[in-house]
Amino acid sequence: MKKLKIVHTVYGDASGGRWQAMLNTFDALESKGHEGFLVYGDENKKLKSESYPKFVLNSSGFYDLIAAVKLALWLRSYRPDLVIAHSGRAVYLFKNAMFFSQIKCPVIAMNHSHNVKRTLRADGFIHITPYVAQCVADAAKKKGVDLRKKPQAVIPNLIHLPEDEPSFAKKLGEPVVLGIMTRLVEYKGTHIAISAVEQLKQKGYMVKLLIAGDGEQKEFLFQQVKDLNLEGEVEFLGWISGEQKRKFYKDIDIALVPTMNDTQPLAILDAFAWGKPVVASDHISVQQIVRQGENGLMTKCGDVQDLVNNLIILIESPEQISRMAQVGHQDAENEYQFCKVADKLIDFLDSTYI
Repeated sequence: MKKLKIVHTVYGDASGGRWQAMLNTFDALESKGHEGFLVYGDENKKLKSESYPKFVLNSSGFYDLIAAVKLALWLRSYRPDLVIAHSGRAVYLFKNAMFFSQIKCPVIAMNHSHNVKRTLRADGFIHITPYVAQCVADAAKKKGVDLRKKPQAVIPNLIHLPEDEPSFAKKLGEPVVLGIMTRLVEYKGTHIAISAVEQLKQKGYMVKLLIAGDGEQKEFLFQQVKDLNLEGEVEFLGWISGEQKRKFYKDIDIALVPTMNDTQPLAILDAFAWGKPVVASDHISVQQIVRQGENGLMTKCGDVQDLVNNLIILIESPEQISRMAQVGHQDAENEYQFCKVADKLIDFLDSTYI
């Protein structure tokens, strides 16, 4: 197998799952013997990248020709075999830089949103869900872009399975512990989960909500908890990792993902990996992962009452919780774990670029 030099790049704010997805892709291909390099701008400089080789280059937008020339000079030195771009701005920057450098190197777009039109200049695509593939096809049709000569594959985000074996407990805690791990921004729906806790409390159910994450909506959510007198039922944990993350998944009974706008929520895949049942919104991104009543439950997007109703169903049917958790964990093993996704990435590269 030929060893490839692969650039992994993202521009624009990548502080959500997009950054971790890029690092996961880097790790997966490196595990198969390929060399990797990160390229990004100052907007992502504070994100985790300590152990990765990197080139930090600012770009002011899609048509920053000065940044493209600077990148072209770097490309002439590094000479990559392939670029995997995790944003539309990254696609534009590298395609422009390829023109200035006169280097022929394919740029593959890996879309982490459903707004894909800026990535159509790419030479190929890795779609993380079938719906993303459809979005690319629809956008290409509108723009008159012929995709027939651009290699494509549907390959999901990946997760690392924990060493701990899930217990798949059939008995719930007292109180029932709900958990949400997410960026604290409005579209992630954390405020909906908090409102659901209030209604459950009013109905006499003993529940506790653990919120792991940080973000611009934090102060609003703090105030929401205070206004609803839920200080005893809701706990904010901040960003967690390592042993804290392990404890989080050990402590919770049900994982909540009330997202109102996503592409492939890593929170669902993580919950599957840890053997926790999932109750999520029915946003199109969730529909790509959750099979209703089989590996999780979906509630009407943005509907607090429907979330409450589904949580009551689970609280009163703990055997259903155990069954769904087992199916979800099997999905994590079969479809999303590191080694399986790494193999899919290599198969795609082998068939098109090696």
